Amino acid sequence: MRREKPPKKSPILQILSGDKNGDDKNEDMTLDSIGCTSNVIYIDHAEKKAYVANAGDSRCTMGRAGKCVEMSVDHKPEC
Repeated sequence: MRREKPPKKSPILQILSGDKNGDDKNEDMTLDSIGCTSNVIYIDHAEKKAYVANAGDSRCTMGRAGKCVEMSVDHKPEC
């Protein structure tokens, strides 16, 4: 659920940028527009298989014979 007035920056970004109160005028992104993603791949050499897991809108791809092969599907709010 989106907040009515989200903070301009997350606390960690405020600390890293030295901005104590989150009033950096050059910061256009609000906290509600920040997210995270992850891709994990496990290669089982004995089985000769690769297992892929992802969360968020990250995509895992692999090159094979000069072509890009998609190994995951993006997670989007509308899906």
